[in-house]
Amino acid sequence: MRIAEFQRHLASSAPSAALPPRPPEEEVFVPYVDLKNHGVNFTRIHLRRLAAKGLFPAPVMLSANRIAWKLSEIVAWKASRPRHESVAAGAATG
Repeated sequence: MRIAEFQRHLASSAPSAALPPRPPEEEVFVPYVDLKNHGVNFTRIHLRRLAAKGLFPAPVMLSANRIAWKLSEIVAWKASRPRHESVAAGAATG
C-alpha cells in the first residue's frame, strides 16, 4: 500500500472505540521502551519518520529529555491499521 493510499485509508477510517476517551489528567503515557509491550516494534528513527509523515502519533515531550506517546493514540493507531486479507480470513475461519 502506497503512502498516499494509506493516508486516504486513515482519513476514511472511523475512530476506534477500543478505549473510552480519558480526561487529560488521567491520560496514560507510554515511553519508547514500553512500546513493544503495546505491539509497536519500530526503531526510534522509524517512529520519527512515520510521525513526520502523519502515519504514527507524534510523541509528547514530558520533560527536556523525555518523550512518550499517549496510550489512547497508540490504540487508535493500531485499530486503524489495514488488515491483510489472508490474516483476516485465517482469523475468521480458524
